Amino acid sequence: MHPLLELPKDALIQILPQKNLSVLEFLSFKFPAIMVATKHTSVEAFFAKDQPSLCDAQLIQDFPIPSTQILDMLSKSSSKAVENGALSPECAHLTGDATKTRLPFWVLTYWREVAMLRHKHLEPWIRAEQNMERRTQLWKNEEGEEARRLVTKIYNALTCISWSGKLGGFAVAEPVVELTAYATDEWLSDVHENQMLDLLRR
Repeated sequence: MHPLLELPKDALIQILPQKNLSVLEFLSFKFPAIMVATKHTSVEAFFAKDQPSLCDAQLIQDFPIPSTQILDMLSKSSSKAVENGALSPECAHLTGDATKTRLPFWVLTYWREVAMLRHKHLEPWIRAEQNMERRTQLWKNEEGEEARRLVTKIYNALTCISWSGKLGGFAVAEPVVELTAYATDEWLSDVHENQMLDLLRR
């Protein structure tokens, strides 16, 4: 990786979730939005030969990031753009004056990391939380006191579990995010069947 694309340690601590955050802390972490549709813009329009005009990591965190399609193209083109003298990516995916905002090159690495975290971790936990909220409202109407206590226990557990950890006590140490399936209608997969078999053997 080119040095310009490396995330500075001080920025990393501010704008990406630390691995020791609990699941509930991870859910409340501020992630930039991902643009679903991006106006037709060439990849070349993103690269400028001027120094960045904005370097404050916390302000950069407020900027929506390009669509995953644009991110893929930028990722493939970034090293060549640096070799050709580009000094900063512009926000060509935005509108108005914001399109001319020039950011540090490491923002491309940050954007890719955000897209990955959102897809693999944040979105599954959001779906699980929404489903638990929906079930809580349903059980409230049906006076399901025992079920509501179960949801409360789950939330209490999620204050103690690291979002980035592994599930211990099973034959295969799967990522914690696999737990989200148990709070939705998306299971059973081989992972969940194996986990239940492990519990039955005890």
